[in-house]
Amino acid sequence: MHFIGVEESLPATGENGDVVVVGTKEYVYSGGQWKEIGDEGLWVPNTRTIAGIDLQNNVTKSELQTALELAALAYKSSASVTVNDYATGITGASYTPAGSVTATVGEADASATLTRDNYTPTGDVTITAGTAAAASYDKTTGVTVASAAVAEGQTANYTPAGSVNITNITVTPSTGTASHVTNSGTAYTLTGGNAVKGSDIISDFATEGVVAAIDENDNEMLVFSAAGTAPAVTAAGDVTYSAPVLSGALPTFENVSVATGIQSASGTASFSGTGTIISATPVNTSTAAVVTQPTFTAAFEGNEETGLKVTGVGYKKTTVSDFDFEGTAATITPTLNKGDKTITVS
Repeated sequence: MHFIGVEESLPATGENGDVVVVGTKEYVYSGGQWKEIGDEGLWVPNTRTIAGIDLQNNVTKSELQTALELAALAYKSSASVTVNDYATGITGASYTPAGSVTATVGEADASATLTRDNYTPTGDVTITAGTAAAASYDKTTGVTVASAAVAEGQTANYTPAGSVNITNITVTPSTGTASHVTNSGTAYTLTGGNAVKGSDIISDFATEGVVAAIDENDNEMLVFSAAGTAPAVTAAGDVTYSAPVLSGALPTFENVSVATGIQSASGTASFSGTGTIISATPVNTSTAAVVTQPTFTAAFEGNEETGLKVTGVGYKKTTVSDFDFEGTAATITPTLNKGDKTITVS
């Protein structure tokens, strides 16, 4: 690695091992591209402070509490205080001033107006019958029901038949991936092998070199005799081996997209029918009605009244003047209602 300088931006190319600084980041050129290997801007200098506490070492909880000047209420989710003699309302006082009212009352002549009317206490009552009462009515003998095509400006009041058309059907399926067999393969078969070993070649070899023994008649004489021989394999026969043969093929698979469900479905339905107007017309027949004539009887009896003639009217009106009120001053003292009030801050 070799440092090539501080640049405003990364060079277009470089050689493997070139190191360049852009801003606070360091890059090395490798494999045809610049790779970031460090960023001095990620570090917080230890001269930085938090609430007046430098970062020369770990900031403890107590240091931070002291720096923030946290009192006990900072660690409470709520606090309350009870205020004594808290005014809860005022009870009003009724007030009736004491005193007396004096006035001068007198009488004065005044004019009066008398309205007169005619009065007929006796006479006869006469009732005269006018045109004789008569009545007729239309008797309903049937109802005619008819239908007609809807004319311009009319609105059908009955739609007897029609059809419903569903169009613009949209179905959005949910899809997933599933594997399916593209080739079922072939069944596996195993053809057995065999091993055949040829005959070995055997020759005699000494099993012992020299055999020494004490003479049977002279125990101070040592007698040596040749070692005995035994057949041994001097060359192994050839071994012929045929390995078993396994044949066959596994099935092959491929992934395909399949529907796993229906996310949504929508469609537009419309009804088409032929409207008509249904009307009902009653069939009436004019029919005479029988009316019983009422009988009227009237009578009047009056009583003669005397002394109804007015000969004079006198009237005195009352006059009130010189009102005077003399009262006594009084002081109203309302009652202030007090009680304890708990105030909660959360």
